[in-house]
Amino acid sequence: MQAFIFFFILMFLHELGHVIAAKYLDLPIKKIGFQFEPYPHFFVATSWPRTNREKYIYLFAGMFITFCLFLFSLSFNFYSLPGLYIAFVAQIALETNPFYSDITIAIVSGNKKIKHGKSYGMDYKKTFLDYQFSKYWYLHFTLWTISIILLIKLNFLQ
Repeated sequence: MQAFIFFFILMFLHELGHVIAAKYLDLPIKKIGFQFEPYPHFFVATSWPRTNREKYIYLFAGMFITFCLFLFSLSFNFYSLPGLYIAFVAQIALETNPFYSDITIAIVSGNKKIKHGKSYGMDYKKTFLDYQFSKYWYLHFTLWTISIILLIKLNFLQ
């Protein structure tokens, strides 16, 4: 139960990172909410960033918050709290997965077929099919799997 609570707190803080980035970039926030597809998660919908630099700042802000909290928690040994490490592993696994994450949105949105100015979610499913099972997707999947294994092993080393 504790891991579940920590996980939702981490999800909230991840999205807060997107809100902070959107405010920093002067991107109008259209909606903040919760949805069930492709898996249950909070989300922040904004106008599409104007430049690639802004896109990457916005998309990776949530992940940056999670990784900073993870390193902070690791440094100060907060993993004596039951469930916190499990929540971090689950959150990092979701945030970096090759199926639907800020990383895949960043990769897929770099595809020339996407018409910028639209919400990145509108063309995502169609454009993702070009990415899925490509050599880059397999590389992403392999690195993702290795990182999860290393995170799990790291917990056993403590």
